[in-house]
Amino acid sequence: MFWKANKGAIITLLLGLAASFIAYFAIGSGPEGDVELAKKVLATAICGVLFLAALISFVMARSAPSLCIVDELTAEHFRQMAELEAKYYGEDCITPAAEAYRWYQRYPATTVAAALGDNIVAFVNLFPVREDIYQALRAGEFNDHNLTLEGLADPQAEGDEPLHMFLCCVLTEPSYRGLGLTRHLLSLAVEQYEPMQRRCRRIITANVTPEGAAFSRRYGFEAVHTAEDGTCIFEQEYTSFVAHVTGAQTQEES
Repeated sequence: MFWKANKGAIITLLLGLAASFIAYFAIGSGPEGDVELAKKVLATAICGVLFLAALISFVMARSAPSLCIVDELTAEHFRQMAELEAKYYGEDCITPAAEAYRWYQRYPATTVAAALGDNIVAFVNLFPVREDIYQALRAGEFNDHNLTLEGLADPQAEGDEPLHMFLCCVLTEPSYRGLGLTRHLLSLAVEQYEPMQRRCRRIITANVTPEGAAFSRRYGFEAVHTAEDGTCIFEQEYTSFVAHVTGAQTQEES
């Protein structure tokens, strides 16, 4: 990511420094070389190169699209999310984009995403599901490919019924990892459920990759079992998960 954002400035800096030292040796070497002049030329050239590289970096930063949280997601955004997921696991584990968009249209809290310009680079799906869906997930007999809008629970519904939370997907493109983006998206996701947090009892994840399982462990999840298809099921108290996300329990950023 750093190279992409600063490629022009870095190339200018390297070429400029090379030219500066070539000029230094050309002026200062040999029997008629002027070392003092060579030093002045080198110092002036380096200052000029640094200024030019900084200017190029500034101009590129001003003109480049910025990384931001998307306020209103579209069907195209969900198509991009499905494409990102397809890089890491099979279609049989991915919710169809149109269905995930239905979730979002009915319950906007289901998805939080970050984009660079118009391109989604990271997203989180977190929401409550019906108890029977939760138990099927826990037994390894169900995955989110088959989860429809009707399987979700309304977090705004009145009453004291417990909410069974499902951390359906957490994905950040490799180029944008290590920036705190994953944790930020998770923080925004759990923030949406603060008004009904007392009703959120437990939370589950179903991980189909080693990286997903490692993520769950970092955020305090404990293994329940491994399904026949190799999916690793993890679970913990929802309040514990929130503590890991918000920093009440320090965890390494994914």
